[in-house]
Amino acid sequence: MKNLSKLLLLAILPLLSVSCIVDDEAETGFEASAYIVGFEKSSTLESYFSDIGAVNVDVAVNLLGGNSGIELPSDVTVSYTVDPASTAIEGNEFSLLGSSFTMQEGYRYGILPLQINTGGLDPDTPTELILRLTTTDSNNTVVSSANNTFSITFVGCQSDHAGSYTSPAVTSSTAPNTVITELAPNTYRIESMPYLAFGGGGGAPAYMDFTNVCGEVKATGWVAATLIDAPAVVDEVTGAITFEYLKIYNGDDVASGIWFELPAATYTPN
Repeated sequence: MKNLSKLLLLAILPLLSVSCIVDDEAETGFEASAYIVGFEKSSTLESYFSDIGAVNVDVAVNLLGGNSGIELPSDVTVSYTVDPASTAIEGNEFSLLGSSFTMQEGYRYGILPLQINTGGLDPDTPTELILRLTTTDSNNTVVSSANNTFSITFVGCQSDHAGSYTSPAVTSSTAPNTVITELAPNTYRIESMPYLAFGGGGGAPAYMDFTNVCGEVKATGWVAATLIDAPAVVDEVTGAITFEYLKIYNGDDVASGIWFELPAATYTPN
C-alpha cells in the first residue's frame, strides 16, 4: 500500500507542474467561467404588530463563485420579479423600489431594496413574498439556479413564550427546568432541548430554536446545526408547548438520513 501511494504521488506531481504552466499561459476551466450571483440566504421572518410606517429592508445578493476574480470587474445589473406563488400583495404588505438593482464594481455583493408597509400586515394570517432573480445585463455573470429565490414571511400576529419552564423531557444538568428566550419577534430558543445533553444525561444543556408564526409552531434549528423536524402545538389556556415528535437528521436535508428520532415532549410554564 505504501509503494502504491508513492507511485500515485509520483504520477500526480508532473500533472501539477503542467497545471501550473497552463495557468501561467492562459485562464481556463474555473478561472474562465462566469461569475455566479445569488441570494445570501433563502428566507426570513419580518414581524410587526403596529403601524410604524414604511420600513426599508436590504436583501443581500452575493457573488457566490465563478471566474478568477475576487470582486466584480464592472457594474452588473440584476433583474428580479415577484414569484406568482407569493401570497403577499405589492402595495399592501410591501413595496418594491424597481425591478432591478446594481452590483457595483469591486464588490462581492449587492443590495435588493424594498419597503415593508407595517400597517398592511395581516394580524391573523402570515403572508409570503417570494423574490426571484431572473437575469443580468452581463454576458460574464449568471444567476445561480440554486440560490435564485428568497422568501419573506410577513407576520402581524404576536406570540409570547419567553420565561421559565418545566419538562420531564429535559435531561441536562438543569433538569427538569429550562428557560425559553426570545431571540426576535416570534423566534425563540429553548436552552435545554428534549432528551439530549452534552455528554449524556446530566450534561450541559443543548439548545433548540423554534418559531411561532400565527399559531404554526415548529423547530427551526438546534445546537448541532443539522436539519430538525419538530412541529408543536400550544395550549392556549396553560401556555404549555408540546413538540409532537423530533426528527434530527445527519445533514441539512432529509436525504442525509435520520440521526435521532425522539418522542413527544411538553414544556409547561412555571
